[in-house]
Amino acid sequence: MSEEKESSVLFNLRELMSLEEDRVRQEEEERLRSEAAERERLAAEAKRRAEEEAARQRAQEEARLAEERRLHEEQERLVREREEAELRLRLEQEAREKAEAHRRMLDHEREIAAIAAQQRKGIHPGVLVAAAVLILGAGAGWYMGVYKPAVESREAAALAAKMEAERAAREAEEARKAAELEAQKRAEAEAEKARLAEQARREAQAAAAARRAAAESSTPSSRRSRSSASSRPRKADTDDPLAGLDSL
Repeated sequence: MSEEKESSVLFNLRELMSLEEDRVRQEEEERLRSEAAERERLAAEAKRRAEEEAARQRAQEEARLAEERRLHEEQERLVREREEAELRLRLEQEAREKAEAHRRMLDHEREIAAIAAQQRKGIHPGVLVAAAVLILGAGAGWYMGVYKPAVESREAAALAAKMEAERAAREAEEARKAAELEAQKRAEAEAEKARLAEQARREAQAAAAARRAAAESSTPSSRRSRSSASSRPRKADTDDPLAGLDSL
């Protein structure tokens, strides 16, 4: 009887030690899993932040380049407008000078014609008037047929160039806004993709942890059930796992 009690006590001690070892091992495994999950979470968070920062920097760089293009095109437009204004002023000045020179030439020719008429008394005044009219008509024809169309053509070309520059500036501004909007959409899409990936990773980790916890919770109970079943024939008087300790 004494040997049976001693064997029962030793078995119970071994069972308690086995349970304690299982508990320590489970706690260590849980700690390791928690640390691994935390490392994965920190790595995913760092990756997400890096992707968001890279997307933000790309958007800023694209916006900066678009702004530089806009400023460059605006500067070119201002230069063209200044050059066109200077050209218009120069052409107007030349036109005024030519008109003034033509007027002086006509006045000089009229003076010469008047002097010649005075010297030739026999010439009919109508001839002089006709000559003056022809001279004036020729001057007016040159002005209306040659000079004025040339000035109008240059002004039309300058206006067309100005309108083309304004159209190019508008298109550049629209392109800049479109590039900024596209960059912002890409940044938002990448951030949303990273967020969904992180959420899926966490859900997968939670599901895996739940499966491991369920599997581990069922393992010790089955082990204890098998141990209890194998030890029942060896117990003499009671089902108490600490039975026989008092006799020691």
